[in-house]
Amino acid sequence: MARLTRALMMASGLLASVGTATAAAVNTTAQNATQEDGLNSLMVKAGKLYFGTATDVADFSDIPYMTILNNTNNFGMLTAENSMKWSSTEANQGKFSYANADMVVEVAKENGQHMRCHTLIWYNQLPTFGTSFPTSCLLRPIPSRTNTPPQSSPAPGLTRPSPPP
Repeated sequence: MARLTRALMMASGLLASVGTATAAAVNTTAQNATQEDGLNSLMVKAGKLYFGTATDVADFSDIPYMTILNNTNNFGMLTAENSMKWSSTEANQGKFSYANADMVVEVAKENGQHMRCHTLIWYNQLPTFGTSFPTSCLLRPIPSRTNTPPQSSPAPGLTRPSPPP
Protein backbone atom coordinates (compact mmCIF):
# COMPACT_ATOMS: atom_id res chain seq x y z
CA MET A 1 0.00 0.00 0.00
CA ALA A 2 2.99 2.29 0.45
CA ARG A 3 3.59 2.06 -3.32
CA LEU A 4 -0.02 3.06 -3.98
CA THR A 5 0.26 6.01 -1.64
CA ARG A 6 3.49 7.06 -3.36
CA ALA A 7 1.83 6.71 -6.78
CA LEU A 8 -1.12 8.85 -5.70
CA MET A 9 1.22 11.51 -4.30
CA MET A 10 3.13 11.51 -7.59
CA ALA A 11 -0.16 11.78 -9.46
CA SER A 12 -1.19 14.84 -7.50
CA GLY A 13 2.16 16.42 -8.40
CA LEU A 14 1.62 15.49 -12.05
CA LEU A 15 -1.84 17.03 -12.05
CA ALA A 16 -0.38 20.20 -10.57
CA SER A 17 2.24 20.30 -13.31
CA VAL A 18 0.02 19.70 -16.35
CA GLY A 19 -1.26 23.24 -16.44
CA THR A 20 -4.23 25.12 -15.13
CA ALA A 21 -6.56 24.33 -18.04
CA THR A 22 -6.02 20.60 -17.73
CA ALA A 23 -6.05 20.73 -13.94
CA ALA A 24 -9.36 22.62 -14.08
CA ALA A 25 -10.79 20.06 -16.51
CA VAL A 26 -9.66 17.21 -14.24
CA ASN A 27 -11.10 19.04 -11.24
CA THR A 28 -14.47 19.47 -12.95
CA THR A 29 -14.40 15.86 -14.12
CA ALA A 30 -13.46 14.70 -10.61
CA GLN A 31 -16.48 16.50 -9.17
CA ASN A 32 -18.71 14.52 -11.56
CA ALA A 33 -16.82 11.25 -11.02
CA THR A 34 -18.41 8.02 -9.99
CA GLN A 35 -16.91 5.35 -7.76
CA GLU A 36 -15.60 3.65 -10.92
CA ASP A 37 -13.50 6.63 -12.04
CA GLY A 38 -9.77 6.36 -11.43
CA LEU A 39 -6.84 8.58 -12.38
CA ASN A 40 -6.65 7.18 -15.92
CA SER A 41 -10.37 7.65 -16.53
CA LEU A 42 -10.21 11.21 -15.23
CA MET A 43 -7.20 12.09 -17.38
CA VAL A 44 -8.83 10.62 -20.52
CA LYS A 45 -12.02 12.56 -19.79
CA ALA A 46 -9.83 15.67 -19.46
CA GLY A 47 -8.42 15.08 -22.96
CA LYS A 48 -5.15 13.30 -22.16
CA LEU A 49 -4.15 10.00 -23.78
CA TYR A 50 -3.69 8.10 -20.53
CA PHE A 51 -2.39 8.14 -16.98
CA GLY A 52 0.23 5.51 -16.26
CA THR A 53 2.52 4.04 -13.66
CA ALA A 54 5.78 2.13 -13.34
CA THR A 55 5.80 -1.48 -12.18
CA ASP A 56 7.94 -4.57 -12.24
CA VAL A 57 7.75 -8.32 -11.69
CA ALA A 58 8.75 -8.11 -8.02
CA ASP A 59 5.31 -6.59 -7.33
CA PHE A 60 3.29 -9.15 -9.29
CA SER A 61 2.73 -11.44 -6.29
CA ASP A 62 1.07 -8.65 -4.28
CA ILE A 63 -2.64 -9.27 -4.93
CA PRO A 64 -4.02 -5.93 -3.63
CA TYR A 65 -1.34 -4.09 -5.65
CA MET A 66 -2.14 -6.06 -8.81
CA THR A 67 -5.86 -5.43 -8.38
CA ILE A 68 -5.17 -1.70 -8.52
CA LEU A 69 -2.56 -2.00 -11.31
CA ASN A 70 -4.82 -4.13 -13.53
CA ASN A 71 -7.75 -1.70 -13.25
CA THR A 72 -7.63 0.38 -16.43
CA ASN A 73 -9.69 3.07 -14.73
CA ASN A 74 -6.56 3.66 -12.62
CA PHE A 75 -3.78 3.16 -15.18
CA GLY A 76 -3.90 3.18 -18.98
CA MET A 77 -0.14 2.72 -19.44
CA LEU A 78 2.60 0.69 -17.78
CA THR A 79 6.34 1.29 -17.72
CA ALA A 80 8.78 -1.42 -16.64
CA GLU A 81 10.84 -0.03 -13.75
CA ASN A 82 13.98 -2.10 -14.31
CA SER A 83 13.19 -5.13 -16.46
CA MET A 84 14.08 -3.41 -19.73
CA LYS A 85 17.31 -1.80 -18.55
CA TRP A 86 20.62 -3.07 -19.84
CA SER A 87 21.61 -4.68 -16.53
CA SER A 88 18.44 -6.78 -16.65
CA THR A 89 18.37 -7.74 -20.32
CA GLU A 90 22.08 -8.46 -20.78
CA ALA A 91 23.61 -9.17 -17.37
CA ASN A 92 26.34 -11.20 -19.11
CA GLN A 93 27.80 -9.83 -22.31
CA GLY A 94 26.14 -11.32 -25.39
CA LYS A 95 23.53 -13.30 -23.40
CA PHE A 96 20.17 -11.62 -23.68
CA SER A 97 17.15 -12.40 -21.53
CA TYR A 98 13.82 -10.62 -21.87
CA ALA A 99 11.84 -12.92 -19.53
CA ASN A 100 10.99 -10.25 -16.91
CA ALA A 101 10.42 -7.58 -19.55
CA ASP A 102 8.06 -9.96 -21.35
CA MET A 103 6.09 -10.49 -18.12
CA VAL A 104 5.53 -6.75 -17.71
CA VAL A 105 4.50 -6.45 -21.36
CA GLU A 106 2.11 -9.40 -20.95
CA VAL A 107 0.35 -7.72 -18.00
CA ALA A 108 -0.13 -4.55 -20.07
CA LYS A 109 -1.32 -6.57 -23.05
CA GLU A 110 -3.81 -8.60 -21.00
CA ASN A 111 -5.25 -5.39 -19.56
CA GLY A 112 -5.30 -3.47 -22.85
CA GLN A 113 -2.88 -0.89 -21.41
CA HIS A 114 -0.23 1.00 -23.36
CA MET A 115 3.34 -0.11 -22.69
CA ARG A 116 6.38 2.17 -22.54
CA CYS A 117 10.00 1.31 -22.07
CA HIS A 118 11.88 3.05 -19.28
CA THR A 119 15.55 3.93 -19.60
CA LEU A 120 17.62 1.57 -21.74
CA ILE A 121 20.95 2.69 -20.27
CA TRP A 122 21.07 4.12 -16.76
CA TYR A 123 24.36 5.24 -15.26
CA ASN A 124 23.98 3.32 -11.99
CA GLN A 125 22.40 0.14 -13.38
CA LEU A 126 24.97 -1.07 -15.86
CA PRO A 127 25.91 -4.73 -16.21
CA THR A 128 29.31 -5.47 -14.67
CA PHE A 129 30.98 -5.67 -18.08
CA GLY A 130 29.45 -2.31 -19.06
CA THR A 131 31.05 -0.37 -16.22
CA SER A 132 34.42 -0.61 -17.96
CA PHE A 133 33.17 1.27 -21.03
CA PRO A 134 34.15 4.93 -21.34
CA THR A 135 31.12 7.22 -21.07
CA SER A 136 31.45 8.12 -24.75
CA CYS A 137 30.93 4.43 -25.67
CA LEU A 138 27.83 3.72 -23.58
CA LEU A 139 25.44 4.33 -26.47
CA ARG A 140 27.14 1.80 -28.76
CA PRO A 141 25.39 -1.27 -27.25
CA ILE A 142 21.90 0.07 -27.98
CA PRO A 143 21.63 -1.38 -31.54
CA SER A 144 22.57 -4.86 -30.30
CA ARG A 145 19.98 -4.62 -27.52
CA THR A 146 17.16 -3.45 -29.77
CA ASN A 147 17.89 -5.69 -32.76
CA THR A 148 18.83 -8.98 -31.05
CA PRO A 149 16.38 -11.89 -31.21
CA PRO A 150 15.34 -12.96 -27.71
CA GLN A 151 16.59 -16.12 -26.02
CA SER A 152 13.38 -16.21 -24.02
CA SER A 153 10.04 -16.61 -25.72
CA PRO A 154 8.22 -13.34 -26.29
CA ALA A 155 4.72 -12.90 -24.94
CA PRO A 156 2.13 -14.28 -27.37
CA GLY A 157 1.46 -11.88 -30.22
CA LEU A 158 4.58 -9.79 -29.57
CA THR A 159 7.58 -9.64 -31.86
CA ARG A 160 10.98 -8.04 -31.71
CA PRO A 161 12.88 -6.68 -34.69
CA SER A 162 15.26 -9.06 -36.44
CA PRO A 163 18.94 -8.18 -36.57
CA PRO A 164 19.93 -6.13 -39.60
CA PRO A 165 21.33 -8.15 -42.55
